[in-house]
Amino acid sequence: MVINPLVSEVITGLARPGKAQLDYLGFLLVQAVVVFLWWPKDGIAQALQSQHTPRTLLALVMAVGVTTAYFALRAGTEVLALPGQRGLREWARTPLPAGSIIRGYIVGQLLQGLHLVVLSTPLLLMAFVISGGEWPALGWCLAAVLVQALFYRLCGAITCLSLGQHRYAVINTARTIMVLVYVPVGLLAPVTSHPALAYRTLGEALPPDPFFTPMPDGLAFVSIYAALSVLAALAVHRLLLRERGMKNNPDGAGVGKAISG
Repeated sequence: MVINPLVSEVITGLARPGKAQLDYLGFLLVQAVVVFLWWPKDGIAQALQSQHTPRTLLALVMAVGVTTAYFALRAGTEVLALPGQRGLREWARTPLPAGSIIRGYIVGQLLQGLHLVVLSTPLLLMAFVISGGEWPALGWCLAAVLVQALFYRLCGAITCLSLGQHRYAVINTARTIMVLVYVPVGLLAPVTSHPALAYRTLGEALPPDPFFTPMPDGLAFVSIYAALSVLAALAVHRLLLRERGMKNNPDGAGVGKAISG
């Protein structure tokens, strides 16, 4: 069986130390700080006997969602890359069909996202023991993390392919997407909000706020982000074809400018 070369790159890169792993180590530190801050201050015994469930797991799941999304966005802009991993622009200049590039890119991101979730598993298990809950609920929250991260990875890829070699513009655009999309859109459209999904799925009651109605559920969240990812993948596919056309006709852009001038 022939493995897609982009998937092979991810599998090989995950086994090697590099900047991407070090960056996620920083995100793991952020998640550990969240667990520390939301850890029951009165002791585990009293927390387990109390009728008020500690929100340690809820806070951690929300932290995993935002850190994984931001990591995926940065990886999509190619600010982060696994050891030996080539960018989409380089792949566009190979004979590999654009459809195969997209498929390998998506599968590779899902594998990398799953790898990040596995790295967070010890913290998640600690928080689950303290907060309690149901395994299917936690599973839906983590599945939502993976699909949401895929969407942000594709958004990063669109940014990178659209802005080209303007590195600082790519970085600033990625930050803007995270600030202006992740939180505000989640407030305006709660069905797309991972924090709101975590609140509902993990058995918490949201405060009476018009921004948080209607409440999302796992299936709706995953379906919406899967559909958005399909649209984003189509946009990436079109940008790859444009990039390949520029490779096949490198003087086309200059001729076009000369004619328009």
